[in-house]
Amino acid sequence: MHLEKIKPPRALWVPFELGRPLGAPGDRDFQKKVLLKALSLIETQTAPTLTDFGIDDPRASADENWQPPEIATAETVAEECTLLKPFYQRQCVSSSRTAVGVSTLTIQKAAELMDEVVSGKDPTDTPDGNSPVVSLRLAFDDLKAYYIETALTGGSPNSLQIHNWLWQETLLGQQIKALRHRFMASDNPKLAALGERFSVPHRWRD
Repeated sequence: MHLEKIKPPRALWVPFELGRPLGAPGDRDFQKKVLLKALSLIETQTAPTLTDFGIDDPRASADENWQPPEIATAETVAEECTLLKPFYQRQCVSSSRTAVGVSTLTIQKAAELMDEVVSGKDPTDTPDGNSPVVSLRLAFDDLKAYYIETALTGGSPNSLQIHNWLWQETLLGQQIKALRHRFMASDNPKLAALGERFSVPHRWRD
């Protein structure tokens, strides 16, 4: 464990998913418990101190009743996004926020860009002023966020359920994984880097 090697004066070890130091998003009461436990370490006189939080994230368990959106009839990512639109809109109303928007493209335009690249075309300039590769990376990020948010409307899935659905059952996931291999073989170093580091998480790489 890194903390055991670094030996900071005080540290709270939490058994949560990487990127979630306070547990699942949206659970204010649970996050408050984590923060108060961490702040309580100020009172200890022993350094270094490593304390185990000792409580698992209550949202880490799978929701057996969760049903992902039905998208089996889609033949393109653009069609898939259209089928998901009502679910996405419902989630936006429910949560009053969205992580979609890092690119300047609408989701439909991002999906069309994705379909064009899948068809064999190289990334092209977009109105955001970024390079074609950066624009494509941001389009990837918006599309992934869009799909993840739509998945939340069918219950309370944990992140593993959501990402298994995204990377194993959606056309978007399959297409990004296929593009990853194509990009990694590219002579364009920026495109190769997009494929290697910025497209598919390690767990779901083929």
